[in-house]
Amino acid sequence: MVRLYGNNPENDHTNFLDEALEEGISVSAGMSDFPYTQMWGNCISTDMNCFTQVKPLYAQNLRNGFLRPDGTYHPALKYMNILNEPDLKVPAGADTGGPEGPVKMARALLSAMDAMLDAEMEAGVTGPLINFTATFSFAICGACSQFQDAPALGQMAQLHDAMHHPENYGYTPKHDITAAYQARFTHSFNTASPATSIQNEFLPLYTANFPTTPLYIGEYHRVGANQVEDVGLVLSAA
Repeated sequence: MVRLYGNNPENDHTNFLDEALEEGISVSAGMSDFPYTQMWGNCISTDMNCFTQVKPLYAQNLRNGFLRPDGTYHPALKYMNILNEPDLKVPAGADTGGPEGPVKMARALLSAMDAMLDAEMEAGVTGPLINFTATFSFAICGACSQFQDAPALGQMAQLHDAMHHPENYGYTPKHDITAAYQARFTHSFNTASPATSIQNEFLPLYTANFPTTPLYIGEYHRVGANQVEDVGLVLSAA
């Protein structure tokens, strides 16, 4: 699988996806930081309600290659990353500030996913659907309501709670966000930690608390390590 960090929705992605399919490579696409922190009228200016910023951009992606003429997703597409490392951006320091930080982060993600579902509905998407993800950092989230001493899990648990109780996060979804989360969500994280850290500090708690939710690692690059040896170790835990 090739993992992407963002794209320009104005560009047509058909040729890239066609080539990936021909080569047998699945694609994890991603929304860039633009609607969240960079554009005029970004999510920060709307208190982390990202619906109006994300929907038109995702609709453009659907028109420009994500969907085939028959309204089905391109078969090379596997995931759509709502945002890379949202716990470091929406808002900045969500992991380390007060309890309002993780709440705002979760509101940004659930409103953005709701916007993507709305864009799908208007486009008449049919056939097999892709999964959504939000790739967290491997930081410990001391500001989160759970797992305040375990990497990445606090962020995932906060989002899980928001997807089941959006009313507690100041957001009223247009779609059944809980059902979509349960059926179409994959957790993911980036890490520079060693395989032993993932095996001991993360995976046992993850499998116990999210037994039915798939997981992938977006970035894996232990600094200064024998990469062949360390990758082999982490793959042995997959």
